[in-house]
Amino acid sequence: MIFDLDGTLHFTEKALVPAIQMAMADLGYKPADPARINALYGEPLEVFCRKLLKCDDETCMQFRNGIRKHQRVTLRERGELYPGTRKMLSDLKEMGFSLAICSNAGLSYIELVTGSLGIADMFTLLEGRDGKPSKTERVGSIISSTGSSVTIMVGDRYHDIEAAEENSIPSIGCLYGYGRADEMQKADYAANSPAEIVDIIRMLTTELQPLP
Repeated sequence: MIFDLDGTLHFTEKALVPAIQMAMADLGYKPADPARINALYGEPLEVFCRKLLKCDDETCMQFRNGIRKHQRVTLRERGELYPGTRKMLSDLKEMGFSLAICSNAGLSYIELVTGSLGIADMFTLLEGRDGKPSKTERVGSIISSTGSSVTIMVGDRYHDIEAAEENSIPSIGCLYGYGRADEMQKADYAANSPAEIVDIIRMLTTELQPLP
């Protein structure tokens, strides 16, 4: 199982909206409203810089550093998983799945979020962007390196669904996340909650079992 992070496992706005707003204020910008920030989850951080600040590279770096500084506090104080996420991950591990995260965020952010929210030990692999290729290529690399006979992608943005389609694996679109409804239209399956992901996986693995 390959999971996106923000909008799929992590109820991102709880901790990241205030961190981004404070980082903007530190630089003298008017903090963006939550809806504008939430629409950007799943995009690389340079897109946040371009859309929210329209700034030069130096200011963008200051903005990134400010977000990192503030989110260390906001994740500890306000960070949340989506309800049922921890049980969903535990159920999938009991079913024999290895779990990975593939995100467009950097590895340090993934480690901070999973560590702060107590799910780091659930995953055998954490894959961030960190100057590496597209999510499609990184998902393909995960598939190749694990040698799994069944791999499924779970996410809430178009990058996730495209990565699954281009690697010829099933996708589950998380309707409770931050993607627009049209982004999820190409997903093979749709989940309205983390609990529904387990139901879909049970159905899928039954269908994919080889005949005796």
